[in-house]
Amino acid sequence: MKKYRDIHHYYLSNFFKHSELSYDSFWLFYNHEDGIQMEDFFPDQQVYSFLWEYSDPDILIKIDEWKRAFRRNNIEIVQEAKLHTQNYLSGERKVYLDCLETSFITADEKFKDLTAYDAGQRFVQIVGDENISFTDIDLSFLELTDTADKFPALIRILDTDGIQALILNGYHHRGEFLKVCIMKSGKTCLKTTETLPLPIFENTYVAMPFNW
Repeated sequence: MKKYRDIHHYYLSNFFKHSELSYDSFWLFYNHEDGIQMEDFFPDQQVYSFLWEYSDPDILIKIDEWKRAFRRNNIEIVQEAKLHTQNYLSGERKVYLDCLETSFITADEKFKDLTAYDAGQRFVQIVGDENISFTDIDLSFLELTDTADKFPALIRILDTDGIQALILNGYHHRGEFLKVCIMKSGKTCLKTTETLPLPIFENTYVAMPFNW
């Protein structure tokens, strides 16, 4: 696995003015078959793992609601986990948002088999300390109609006391998976001296989460 710090803010400067940049991002590249243990980076933290699915206007609503994100991806809810489900409207399209509240050890096991496409398009995690609950996470940005505003509003969740990091998922054209960890400046626990030497985004895919 390779770790890089984006000290030049190549990524976040696409969404924030320089004067607003109070966040750091770290990029972790790894091979899917090797796996990755995020517990090593965020020991003793709880994680909220979000998946979402779109409604299908051609299917009866009663049938469509059975195709929630976790059901479609065969994610089994273990006894020690908490499942949170909410529905949102994106324009005129319904979105089924599922969130699993677990330890990182459980989350790493549950989501390790997601494909590159699913991980990049429909999977994001929020890391919090033991005092954070699901209701403390401000998801009001989901009601914004301007998609350009949604992503910066999501990042600002990190301004909430007890929220440690936001983890985006994606992949590199070489076949590597990647995780982008975004944290408040000065709050990072990811120690690395390697930095991103260039803006590499033409070779990577990292979706803006919830950008419906």
